[in-house]
Amino acid sequence: MPPEETRPDSETPRARSAAAPRARRPYRHSRPVFDLTLRIQSEYARRLLRDREFRPAMHALYGIEVILHLVSDDTEAERVEALIHARLEGLADELQREIARLQVLLTDQGLERTRPRYTHPLDVTIHVASPAMALYANLIQELDRLSVGLDTLWLSGLLAGKERLAVAKRWRQRIGGAGQEFIGLHRRAYAAAERQGQRDAVEAAAREVLSMPEEEGDDPAEAPDTSPEERT
Repeated sequence: MPPEETRPDSETPRARSAAAPRARRPYRHSRPVFDLTLRIQSEYARRLLRDREFRPAMHALYGIEVILHLVSDDTEAERVEALIHARLEGLADELQREIARLQVLLTDQGLERTRPRYTHPLDVTIHVASPAMALYANLIQELDRLSVGLDTLWLSGLLAGKERLAVAKRWRQRIGGAGQEFIGLHRRAYAAAERQGQRDAVEAAAREVLSMPEEEGDDPAEAPDTSPEERT
């Protein structure tokens, strides 16, 4: 008997599977990122870093940059970016001047190399994906430097506790307030992108936004709103 002809529809499941087109994976840009590792020691800087506003602020700073280049021309995008950088650099300049004044006091008292030991320092790695993110992270690091100097003077009996807390709290609020401004600006930019039909493009880019990873075993919701010193 002649062999049966093989019909086209009698392919094996393996052959059909091999012939099926592969699902196309979405393209992911390879973005440059700095891994910035910080050791934050003082309570006010530590608390600001663990605030629920920190991660949204870092996302906002990167997201604003992404959205601006989707919905604005280059001139407008550069204008807004320049305003953000001026805001961050202005805060940094003021903070560094305050640190310099504090350093003079420490030097006059022979304390330029004296620093306290902190019981619960916080080590974090921040994935910096834009220059503005680096500037914001630097503000928190500078706040820690200021707070360490304040604590040194206070523990040495050279600064009143009330003044120490007032300075640290003021700078925490100023840096946190800037973060809130960026979050608000990001919301407005997102709304503009949505009105222009760019919502899908913005959300695709937002999935690649990088910031400080969650720390294991450290829930920021458990942090108290005020320290014992503030309640006294």
